[in-house]
Amino acid sequence: MSRQGKRRKRTLENVKDFWHREAQEWGENPQVTIRDHYFRMLGMEVVVELIKGRCKVLDIGCGTGFSTLFYGEVVGEIIGADYTADMITIARRFLDDPSYYEQVMEHYSPDHRPALRGNVRFAHGDILGLDYPAGSFDAVIAERVLVNLPTRDLQDKAVAEVARVLSPGGVWILAEASEQGHKCIDGFRQMFGLPVLEKYWHNLYVDEAHLELVLERMGFSIRELRRFETYQFLTKVIHPHIVAPEEPQFFAGINKAAWIVSREYPDYQSIMRIGLQPFLQDVFRPLLAQYDPTKLTKYDQIVTEIVHINPDFTGCSHQVLFVLDRLDSNPA
Repeated sequence: MSRQGKRRKRTLENVKDFWHREAQEWGENPQVTIRDHYFRMLGMEVVVELIKGRCKVLDIGCGTGFSTLFYGEVVGEIIGADYTADMITIARRFLDDPSYYEQVMEHYSPDHRPALRGNVRFAHGDILGLDYPAGSFDAVIAERVLVNLPTRDLQDKAVAEVARVLSPGGVWILAEASEQGHKCIDGFRQMFGLPVLEKYWHNLYVDEAHLELVLERMGFSIRELRRFETYQFLTKVIHPHIVAPEEPQFFAGINKAAWIVSREYPDYQSIMRIGLQPFLQDVFRPLLAQYDPTKLTKYDQIVTEIVHINPDFTGCSHQVLFVLDRLDSNPA
């Protein structure tokens, strides 16, 4: 369940005010920008590999800077930017307050604390008007930023602005929630008697078909798409099916198990190398027994149902990560 509060008209001012209030109330919790922390960690691991060795990186919409610190370990220089001043104030605290840094990492990343190398800084920045010269960066990261722009025209403007500041040959890691992804995952949830996912008033989910046309027009080539289907199917279908009618908890052990198993089996195609039943019973079940044993009884009951249905859950994710190469040609 989100903390989106009373629904309001989706305008730039209202969305920005929403994030201002979130930062004031929840900002010292990294979950302020994404509730599903294990999904964040899974995505971070992918991004780290994609940007490794880049010289100058912009992490636009960085929120309170948690992910930026991990990205800073593998690049020459990184700027974390956000249009919410309170988010940047909290992000800078990671660099200025060692006790705060240790406290947050102990809870949210106890097994790996990113090394602070002095190459990370945080600054105010708006994706609709970035205060950097053309070609300033050889990599840009933008995670769930476009969805907070209230119109397609503004989303298109943001794409053009990233194209401007990204040098030819650079890479843009763009992670967004999409209309098509929501429709797909909602179909699987309804297949198992679950309600559709909550839709946030402050998000305009991207239209993948429209976005791909805009990206091409602005000088980007899509190198790869990742949808994290295994994690999403386990946490957005199987997990809520187990605990229904209760709400699933993001920090539940089953989500941690899903994070771990998704490293080796990220999508439906990778699972099909061994088969759905062996995956659920021989690969995932031991992890569930380790991290969330109280759910085993119900899990064993529904596995039989799932194997009988044998769903092809290709595309089962409301979020998609675009790996985009900036071509040499100028944006249209």
